[in-house]
Amino acid sequence: MKILHFHIVTLFPEIFDSFLRTSLVGKAVTAGLISVEMVNPRDFAVDKHRTVDDTPFGGGEGMLLKAPVVVEAIESIDDGDRRCHRVLLTPQGRLLDQRQVTRWVHGSKHLVLVCGRYEGLDERVLAFVDEEVSVGDFVLNGGEVAAMAVVDAASRLVPGVLGNAASAHNETHQGGLLEYPQFTRPRAYRGKGVPEVLLSGDHQRIQRWRRQQRLVRTRDRRPDLWRAFRCSADDAELLSEVITSEENDGKQTRPNSGSTATSGTYIALVHHPVYDRDGRIVTTALTNLDLHDIARASCTYGLASYFVVTPLQSQQELAQRILGHWQKGHGARYHARRAEALSRVRVVATIQNAVESIAETEGRTPMVVATTAARRQGQIGFEGLTRMLGGDQPLLLLLGTGWGLSQEILDQSDKVLCPIEGPTHYNHLSVRCAAAIILDRLLGVREEH
Repeated sequence: MKILHFHIVTLFPEIFDSFLRTSLVGKAVTAGLISVEMVNPRDFAVDKHRTVDDTPFGGGEGMLLKAPVVVEAIESIDDGDRRCHRVLLTPQGRLLDQRQVTRWVHGSKHLVLVCGRYEGLDERVLAFVDEEVSVGDFVLNGGEVAAMAVVDAASRLVPGVLGNAASAHNETHQGGLLEYPQFTRPRAYRGKGVPEVLLSGDHQRIQRWRRQQRLVRTRDRRPDLWRAFRCSADDAELLSEVITSEENDGKQTRPNSGSTATSGTYIALVHHPVYDRDGRIVTTALTNLDLHDIARASCTYGLASYFVVTPLQSQQELAQRILGHWQKGHGARYHARRAEALSRVRVVATIQNAVESIAETEGRTPMVVATTAARRQGQIGFEGLTRMLGGDQPLLLLLGTGWGLSQEILDQSDKVLCPIEGPTHYNHLSVRCAAAIILDRLLGVREEH
């Protein structure tokens, strides 16, 4: 029987007393399925006051935990050849997910959880831990609550902790999907009933419905998880039934929902107002390549729509002729996949028209994010913007033609994205190239090595 050992480095071990005596964690401790040891850095202080913190070099607010007391507390846990996996709980770490918890449980018998306090720890502590982990994009008074979350999540995966081992395989985040909806008595409550399938007694239908609900819930509620999920052939069939039902009900569905649709995310190619090379405000001409290539990128990354913004009626008519050729004419018969990509294109006269269209579709005004090749104060980075995707507010990403969006558009936008930068100083990219890079950084699936 595998026992999972937790070693928690904390200045406040008493915080854990009630947590370790109650519920499933308490039962697991009592049954000997997990063990939890507290290690207090104060025990490694050498002065008579047992000092563990000090003021930061260079000045600043608050106090920092000193490196010697924390490092010696960590090293005291090692015992001969025993290998402990050391985790620092910090808001600057990688966001914790179910896959990481599973790897810890299967890969380590001893897990060291280091809890920060005050304004943080001396940076040199990082050389003595294996990884930094955050439980969310918010700040706690210390790492103890985060450590409890890790102990609770990991304990559930230890054989024997859960009364029903199958529970851990069907719940939220297991297998990359959210959990299916569940109901119990009474059968009717305040006008709300229970899905008929759950009352049918047909276990095969019930299992099929539950899988379908996990897929739909993840697609609709957590686009970030959905982008990383890969549908099997059976999953795709289940989703196709839902999509057909939604279309029959007259509901708007996400494009390409059977794969990696990203609800609420839009892109716009702006032809006015933009700068020319002399810094004058101009209206640029639409190009066939821009229309096709950004539409194809929008389709690849599952965007809801791609807006082409031009105030010139002649340019609008040109765009519609091109779209008609590929959506209804010879092009549609010749190249169906190109028609699928171009079906996302919407031609509008102004950015405000695009905003209004999104608001009508989504029920909320989108957050408008402008792009530029120049550095300016207050820009948002790619990682920060990625965290906002999939939230309640839709997002409209503006790309400028010519020599970039006008200052007026940059100032009126809710946020301005940092420029694309490589290892050289050169960043004069075509708008098609920039669109592909931006979409991949924000929405691309990353393989883990």
